[in-house]
Amino acid sequence: METNNVEGTSIFSGNLVESFKENWMNIVIIIAVLIILLIIITVTRRRLSGFFVKKIPDEKILLRKRTLTFNSVISNMVTIIVLIAAVLVIADQLGISVTPLLAGAGVAGVVIGFGAQSLIKDIINGIFILLEQWYQVDDIVTAGTITGTVERFNLRTTVIRDLEGTVHYIPNGEITILGNRTQKWSRAVVDIAVSYNEDTDRVAGVLEEVFDDMVSDQKYGKLILERPVILGDGGVSELGDSAVIFKIICKVEAGEQWTMERQLKKRIKDKFEEAHIEIPYPCTNIYMRDTGKIDKEGDR
Repeated sequence: METNNVEGTSIFSGNLVESFKENWMNIVIIIAVLIILLIIITVTRRRLSGFFVKKIPDEKILLRKRTLTFNSVISNMVTIIVLIAAVLVIADQLGISVTPLLAGAGVAGVVIGFGAQSLIKDIINGIFILLEQWYQVDDIVTAGTITGTVERFNLRTTVIRDLEGTVHYIPNGEITILGNRTQKWSRAVVDIAVSYNEDTDRVAGVLEEVFDDMVSDQKYGKLILERPVILGDGGVSELGDSAVIFKIICKVEAGEQWTMERQLKKRIKDKFEEAHIEIPYPCTNIYMRDTGKIDKEGDR
């Protein structure tokens, strides 16, 4: 079997079956070496990740995330290079000459010929994401309708695990709008509803007591970057159907906004119970019209 490229140069120098029979041992060795190298790359990546997590302190969390991201990208690039090299060597053992293919059609022509335009788009977008530092490994992001933690990143795909543990593989070319929830710092936002019968100034005073307790707390105080405040200088954010709404904001360490929101809600509820401040719930009043008198008057 012999196939020619556009320049008439032979790509296949002989019969594939015969070449395999003659060089099958070399091909098996190449595949074995490839598997060993892939195992070494995987183990090395994981060990380096564990090393960086242990050695880089929490105070330098951004440096740790960047290091883990570059570790993931470099290991994937090495894997791709090793796979391409193995394919080329195996092709040579089978008597397939790759030189005419690369020289005649060109690498770009081969890639486009295999319909890899989307792959090129993914890689280019991945390069921009890496250079512009959209996110790092371990960041919590929202890509489209998916929100979760970035587990792995390479130039082609981003791997995100959501709250339920589902792993999503997203091609980088499809990431056009992205929200990073853990970049540098975060903000806890809590809406608190109280009854219309409550004095708003008294409610604001009780909330300030809760804020003082949070800031002075040994465990959670160190997570707070700016003291919690009632949005609008102690004002009311909304007059709801059955409650007056106060909006509380608090600048915290990146990724700690959910913990702080839950702690604020718990402490506010406990404090309101002590101060006998009512937290209302939606209710509906039904008025029944007595039509008996109307019917009697109508019969007259």
